[in-house]
Amino acid sequence: MCPDCKGKGYTRKETVVTLNIPAGADTNSYIRKKGYGHASPRGGEPGDLIVMFRVEPHKFFKRKDRDLYIELPVSYATAALGGKVRVPGLDEPFEYLIPEGTQSGTVFCVRGRGLKTRLGTGNMYITVVVEVPTKLTREQKRALEDFDAGVDLRQSAKMRAFRDNVQAMYGVDPYKK
Repeated sequence: MCPDCKGKGYTRKETVVTLNIPAGADTNSYIRKKGYGHASPRGGEPGDLIVMFRVEPHKFFKRKDRDLYIELPVSYATAALGGKVRVPGLDEPFEYLIPEGTQSGTVFCVRGRGLKTRLGTGNMYITVVVEVPTKLTREQKRALEDFDAGVDLRQSAKMRAFRDNVQAMYGVDPYKK
């Protein structure tokens, strides 16, 4: 009987394997490394090593195939007046111009900013979330009240349509104090 294998016909050893993970690898995709698996119990070639991937959630991005989705919080002023914002990218942040009058929930598509795979490159979908301040000073509250008093309902299409429907059904203006 062989002292190394104790009659099994093979010995167990650890090996360090270097893997080249392809761009765009997703959960449940895998790599097969020929000849790095367990030895055959009846002699012959060793089996294959199969490494399955589990992709952890990202801080900013959600992924669907090659496309990336991100929620981008912006201030009320940026949404109303428009302006440039820095959006995280896979490699580095990039500037994106938020158009004037952007509503919360608006989705913008940036072509070619998704995942790059051998099958092509995806897009990035930016969902704008208008962040409303939770604490305001007296001066800020006064300025907002003055601003709101000067805004005509014709400037807000959804509010105008809602008011018209409520007035038609109930005969009251939901925005009059």
